Amino acid sequence: MNGASCYGKIYTKCELAKELKCIYGFAQSSLGDWVCLVQHESSFNTAAVGQNKGSKDYGLFQINDYYCLEYDFRNSELKDNDIADDVKCAKKIFGRHGFNAWYGWKNNCKGKNLSSYTSGCNLSC
Repeated sequence: MNGASCYGKIYTKCELAKELKCIYGFAQSSLGDWVCLVQHESSFNTAAVGQNKGSKDYGLFQINDYYCLEYDFRNSELKDNDIADDVKCAKKIFGRHGFNAWYGWKNNCKGKNLSSYTSGCNLSC
């Protein structure tokens, strides 16, 4: 394993928004929600690990152990600077539960004007 992949990455709001849109195909209309979610879940840190009532949350989207097992992901895949696996798992969770699967989104983003999360960002691909 390459040593660089052992470390996380800290994204900026604009960097994350552009990557989610241009590389992973997220709709521009949802970027504010995703960027807000990530800010409040992991502070944009791909290596974040959080404690959650006897389980752990991993990576940029703070994906819980439960979802890792359910969707056949290893938690180690969610803590590196390659977010492709994180995005794949987050999309599966979102498809089943929507943004309500994330307390960071429910408590900080839901029902709010989230335009500030992408304002000033160059989102051209």
